[in-house]
Amino acid sequence: MAEQVSLSGIRAVVFDKDGTLIDVHRTWGPAMAGALRDLVDDPTRRSEAAAAIGVDLDTHELSVDAPIIAASNDQLVAILAPILKVDAERLLPIFEERLFAHADGTITPLSGVSDALDALTSMGCWIGLATNDAEMSARQQLTGLGWLHRFESVIGYDSGFGAKPGSGMLLESAGRAGVKPKELVFVGDTDTDLRTAAAAGCPSVLVHAPVGSIQPTVHLASLAELPALLA
Repeated sequence: MAEQVSLSGIRAVVFDKDGTLIDVHRTWGPAMAGALRDLVDDPTRRSEAAAAIGVDLDTHELSVDAPIIAASNDQLVAILAPILKVDAERLLPIFEERLFAHADGTITPLSGVSDALDALTSMGCWIGLATNDAEMSARQQLTGLGWLHRFESVIGYDSGFGAKPGSGMLLESAGRAGVKPKELVFVGDTDTDLRTAAAAGCPSVLVHAPVGSIQPTVHLASLAELPALLA
């Protein structure tokens, strides 16, 4: 059940994507394993690359602290490039092309998201997305899930406003929504998301995860509880 904390005055809701709207493990575990198999012929080097970013090539499970859970794609490539002995700038578009191709077939929504988005839309909430995924990938995934029309704004790490936990994505979102940062709530599932909200001066909602080192404004077990807090 949601904590009894007021979110009165909220006029815009911005969501993280991975782990908040979609199942990060079922979506990105197999997609990342598939991308590495496509890109790396040498089994030893492939295993080293997989370990570095926290994915099991056989089970497709992600480690608890897997960089892929919160890192942007350019940050992942910065980890992979020295292992694969290739230039990071050259690797990035190739890596993203294979990763996104696999993710198209593995994307898995979390339960209750569609109903929550429908409820927020019916309430007249401005809805945005701020993700460390690429903007194109995020738009493709939202389209595939039938959610894109619910979002007034989609911002990725490559949209020109920096990556999380920097404040740029949320400040740009507030500008697009025509609201003050304190009138925008950021909904996410990691400490990175909570740091992003704090950096931008926004209240935060933590969902689908236990409270870690940073205290959110509100902690929810499910997104189904969110619309009632904003009613």
